Amino acid sequence: MKKYLKKIVIVPVIGLVIILALILLIDKVAFPWYVSAPEYDVPNVVGLNKDEAIKVLTELNLNPILQGPRYDARYPKDHVIFQKPSSGVMVKEGRRIYLFVSGGESLIKMPLLFGKTFRDTKVTIERLGLILGEVEEVKSEMPAGRIIEQHPLEGVDIPKGTAVDLKVSYGPKIGMIRIPNLLGKSFREAETLLKRNSLRIGKTTFLTSPSLLPNTIIDQYPGENKLVAVGDSVDVVITK
Repeated sequence: MKKYLKKIVIVPVIGLVIILALILLIDKVAFPWYVSAPEYDVPNVVGLNKDEAIKVLTELNLNPILQGPRYDARYPKDHVIFQKPSSGVMVKEGRRIYLFVSGGESLIKMPLLFGKTFRDTKVTIERLGLILGEVEEVKSEMPAGRIIEQHPLEGVDIPKGTAVDLKVSYGPKIGMIRIPNLLGKSFREAETLLKRNSLRIGKTTFLTSPSLLPNTIIDQYPGENKLVAVGDSVDVVITK
């Protein structure tokens, strides 16, 4: 029992001694060292390349910490745009100096231009601070004046002032016909519609359908809006 009581008394005493020793060590050694540590006038490193700024600060026994990047068109990429503490502040040896580094000019994500009119596309390009590059007119199934190809491609990150090259449709080839939609029409209606467009019925395939009336078109090839030559045929699948 006596041994147990001794332990109860001794353990707190030992803990108290350790705490007092630590306080004494901090008061007599660490704190005086910190108070007497050399002080430095923080130099101005704004505008320097990050590597140069790091070298300047480490030579003064300061501790540079990189932050960023932050996009800022006023500073080249990898140059310091802001520092904390600022220049002229007196700091102790080993003090952390935070350097905010430029990522250069902010980038723009290239939008999708395909299918837009040339007029709308030009407005979009100018609004984003881009430049209209080469414009080539080409034959296409797309209606005239629509964008069918772009460079840079959609989703690419590009800087302002980048030239955007376009290919613009001036419509389908002369003598080409756009196929109408035949689905859901009767065989006779489809035949009449094709004749009206200078086309004709091609291969005919019959399928049984419990839910549709006989002689109803349920599939076609080529599909709606495909371009074919005048007089071409369209294959159809018909219910029976």
